[in-house]
Amino acid sequence: RKHWLVRGSSGINAEYGDVRKVIKILKFHQPNGTSGVIYFQLCDYSVKRVLFGAWNCVAEAYRRIWIDSKSKMPLLRKKPFVPLDLPPDLKADEEVFLNVLTKEIFRDYEEYFRRSILCNSLVWSCEYTGKSNLTLPEALASESEAAEQLDKMPIPLQQGICFIIHKNKISSLTAFVDEVLTFYRTRFLIGERVEIASSGKAATKQEGTVVNIEVEQGSAYHHPNHILYTCTLTGSDNQITVTGNKLCRARAQLTRERVKLLAKCSAKKVSTDPPLYAVKAEHIDRLKLADENFTIPYIGDYSKPSPKMNNKRKSRDTEGEGYAQPQQKKKKKLKKKLPNGDVDEPLEEPRITAEERRKMVEEERARRRKEKQEEKENQKKLQQAEQAFQREWMKIREDLQLTDSKELPLFPVVNTALPVSLFGDMLQVGEFFHLFGEHVDLTEDFPDGVQMGALEKSLMSSKQNTIFGDTVIFLLKLIFALQE
Repeated sequence: RKHWLVRGSSGINAEYGDVRKVIKILKFHQPNGTSGVIYFQLCDYSVKRVLFGAWNCVAEAYRRIWIDSKSKMPLLRKKPFVPLDLPPDLKADEEVFLNVLTKEIFRDYEEYFRRSILCNSLVWSCEYTGKSNLTLPEALASESEAAEQLDKMPIPLQQGICFIIHKNKISSLTAFVDEVLTFYRTRFLIGERVEIASSGKAATKQEGTVVNIEVEQGSAYHHPNHILYTCTLTGSDNQITVTGNKLCRARAQLTRERVKLLAKCSAKKVSTDPPLYAVKAEHIDRLKLADENFTIPYIGDYSKPSPKMNNKRKSRDTEGEGYAQPQQKKKKKLKKKLPNGDVDEPLEEPRITAEERRKMVEEERARRRKEKQEEKENQKKLQQAEQAFQREWMKIREDLQLTDSKELPLFPVVNTALPVSLFGDMLQVGEFFHLFGEHVDLTEDFPDGVQMGALEKSLMSSKQNTIFGDTVIFLLKLIFALQE
């Protein structure tokens, strides 16, 4: 028996044996002398929830059972879906209709049917991945898969990514994902499991956990290779201090898909003009971002640009600190020799003044801005047209009002000697013998069965000894036998 959860005034988590003891005690020691009733409800495949209370607390018991399962649902038409609450006067022995997907209870079948149709309509979307045009089962599966992907990302890494959103003004999640990937690709966090490269000649690695980070005090920017990390080796208490270029993460821990997924799950837009994102309150509590003791020593480097490498002065100033770059030699202009031996001197390009260059840049920016605005308007018009088509398509119509109905095919006419009004009766008799022939012992009187062609000829014949007479006698004997 798997893990059980006891929900009540005590809120106990225990195994099955302990739960049985608690139930036995509570059953015979109810307050105010009321007789207790134990309610069992299976919410999923791994957890059972057990509640106790008096008979007049049935509705409250069901509310406590389903409160967690109904707290998080996919988006309905891009808006949060709030399931219906349970009826306040719900009785213990009342027959109701249960929607398994939304955990809702209906007394009216029409309401239950409409909710079932809504659950299977393509109007749901996944809040985590942004996928739309899904049914409710597909949206639930998408959110479950997204949650599994987030569980594979280490908690320290989630804290570091969300801490940047919490402490900085993020206006675009797409640009944020690229910046975070670049920022944390060469930086590590306390509590994160890393691989440590050995300093010897042999290319061996040791696993460890980062326990402390040291940066140079007073420096405006901390180069990733100069940050010192103190790591505890796995399987021992030995600690080692190395620089950032000696560490690396396990494969596939920090990927674009997971960072993008975490950003969509944990951040919400708090302002539209200008656009601004902030971490959701539940994720601040889950990751303890508001804790005063939680900090990242090099977090200030995120909002500061890294030193430039293309300047001679910058190269001289930062020489010895890992920033110097080899100076590139100027390419010599090759002179082309003409057939007569003369040298073709290259024509000097006309120089562009600063004012002309600024004007060209502004014109290019204006052109790109116009193209982007036109593309955005075209996408908006296309999206509005698709939404209008979907709204029209999802309307409830009568069958006679459908425009895409197909005509029934023309069936061949059955050639028979019987009148048209009697042909259906003959088919009914033949169907009876075909379906129930094994149960009424048809083979004794009709070894070859009752053939439709022979039955038709006997009905149109004036002779007495035909299959029609045998059929009537057999059916009369069958009626008498069943009456006995």
